[in-house]
Amino acid sequence: MNYDLIHYDSMNYKNTKVIVTGGAGFIGSHVSDLLVKKGFNVVIFDNLSTGKKEFINKKATFEYLDITNEKKVFKLVSKVNPKYIFHLAAWPRIGRSMEDPLGTHKVNVEGTLVMLEAARRAGTARFVYSSSSSVYGEQQSHIMKESFILNPGSHYALQKLIGEKYCSYYAKMHSMEVVSLRYFNVYGERQSDKGVYALVIGKFLNQLKNRQKLTVYGDGKQTRDFTFVGDVAMANLLSLSAKLAKGKNAIINIGTSKETSVNQIASLLGGESKYIVPNPRGEYEERRKVADIGLAKKVLNWEPKVTIEEGLKLLQKKK
Repeated sequence: MNYDLIHYDSMNYKNTKVIVTGGAGFIGSHVSDLLVKKGFNVVIFDNLSTGKKEFINKKATFEYLDITNEKKVFKLVSKVNPKYIFHLAAWPRIGRSMEDPLGTHKVNVEGTLVMLEAARRAGTARFVYSSSSSVYGEQQSHIMKESFILNPGSHYALQKLIGEKYCSYYAKMHSMEVVSLRYFNVYGERQSDKGVYALVIGKFLNQLKNRQKLTVYGDGKQTRDFTFVGDVAMANLLSLSAKLAKGKNAIINIGTSKETSVNQIASLLGGESKYIVPNPRGEYEERRKVADIGLAKKVLNWEPKVTIEEGLKLLQKKK
């Protein structure tokens, strides 16, 4: 699919003001880069708790700001008066939320509510919320559909679900236009590759760099839907021109619909593996998970362009 020929090229977004919360983070910085490239006037809110200054686009305006500080947020959002808000700021990872449920709740739930209320007060045209596939939890099928009854199995998953519920409330009660994107295992340049919160691809690349064996938890047959960050950024952009049902929060999976096992990732990267058995993640490690992206194709006219093979090659070149 050639994105340059659809949706936004027929719309004039030049100098349109947008706010990107978490714009110094992994995914947020890629969203900011794409928006800048397309001519938007981008303002980034970030307190650099997980983001990095070097990720901030030089053509964007940076505001050092904690999204839980409602007075400052309300004042600054009113001053910027954005047409759109992309809300990506969050404390990510299931493990962290289990260790610090209060702190992560404050950012992931209260911070989302603050941004929604700020958007309402400012008359923002559309609010795009970054959610997570973790909201599904254990399901009878490994192919995740937006219509499923959700079963969050961690603090983080519940926090992201509460954020979705607030988005639905604001869409219904305040007639706000809201899109919630459920990301599936996003990877790419700028991903975390160190520490306990690093995801498998970033961790493997770091181990390869240091000439270490690739650490595989369990048998490595567990599968995920690995989604390239550039495709995720494009989904955010296309959310602006999607036709939405009035009073509804459009909840949409963003994945590839392709299953890839941890063993396949290790094989594609070309490293020697060592297995940690039993899996230290235990009950929190889902065996199979992949996105149904029919709604993304229909509502956003979006589908992924980068395969896992292509994405890993791109990352290895960067390394």
